[in-house]
Amino acid sequence: WWSKETIAIVTGANKGIGFGLVKRLGELGLTVVLTARDNGRGLEAVESLKGQGLNVHFFRLDVSDSNSIQMFASWFQLNFGVVDILINNAAVSFNDLHENSVEKAETVIKTNFYGPKLLTEALLPLFRRSTAARILNISSRLGLLSVSN
Repeated sequence: WWSKETIAIVTGANKGIGFGLVKRLGELGLTVVLTARDNGRGLEAVESLKGQGLNVHFFRLDVSDSNSIQMFASWFQLNFGVVDILINNAAVSFNDLHENSVEKAETVIKTNFYGPKLLTEALLPLFRRSTAARILNISSRLGLLSVSN
């Protein structure tokens, strides 16, 4: 159902799973917008993918900052006009796997819950223009309410 006209956004995509998703979507021929909090790392990631012939674009996005979300949504609407795929991958964790500290809980909730929620809401008008919009929320074991050993 996708083509080079299909537009995908991947948040938190300068490394790891997000970077891998951008690369694969690009290899499948989609147009992909890679976002990252760090401008330098995001640009470096995009340049490496463009060097492989992929149609990848970059915009700095910090999902924990509502102003950054609004700036991204405005830029995206101006440059693309429609969202077909949003992959909410950006997240933070300050704990080791078996640690359960709430020291930075506010930052974690603001980034991992409210960030994707607010970004999705900001992009809703652009999803409505798509014939087959999809949203994928990436999480980890740390996102479980209970973790058994």
